[in-house]
Amino acid sequence: MCALLGYYAPTLPIVKDIAGIKKVKVIGTDKLSENDLKNIFKTENWIFISEDRLKEKLKKYQFIKDVKILKPKLGEITMMVEEKKPFANIIQGSKVFTVDEEGSIYETDISNLPNLVNIYYNDSEFQKIDILKIKKIMKNFKDYKLTKFIIQKSQIAAETSNRKILVFSKDELDDSLNKAKIFLANKNIKNYTYLNFSFDEMVIGKK
Repeated sequence: MCALLGYYAPTLPIVKDIAGIKKVKVIGTDKLSENDLKNIFKTENWIFISEDRLKEKLKKYQFIKDVKILKPKLGEITMMVEEKKPFANIIQGSKVFTVDEEGSIYETDISNLPNLVNIYYNDSEFQKIDILKIKKIMKNFKDYKLTKFIIQKSQIAAETSNRKILVFSKDELDDSLNKAKIFLANKNIKNYTYLNFSFDEMVIGKK
């Protein structure tokens, strides 16, 4: 994805030809319009523009995760954009929407994209912080290929690729993760269909 725009940024007449931004090349997204780019760069000049200033201006574009800039030639800017990636479908009854890796909701329906995690809410509303918790679970147990989660009350249930259920405490997640690591280091998950690590003093298992 690449957009190319050439224009003369309004600057002081004395420095217009020297410091004006005459051409902007965007790599990594096609979601920024020509008008967006004009508004972003209209008060900037080639010499003083910085990534920090640009990131501040781009905060309102929620799909942007990070941006880098290069200055290949005098008056030319290459803006390399990293977009936030779709992460999960949130299912609350008949309501379905998609969120990115930081929990921001997509306005358009992209729920049919492949490789998205499915998160089911049985008795509560979606919270952004839940995405961070689920990503932590996935990171700690990446070998189990977790793609389905159920959030109910104070628990997060994760389903493995071979239909094993692992349950963690939503409020005491780190303790649950440590308990699960210790347990699974000594036990074979193949011997269980259900393991609950959400309780303080015990692990509940079903074979």
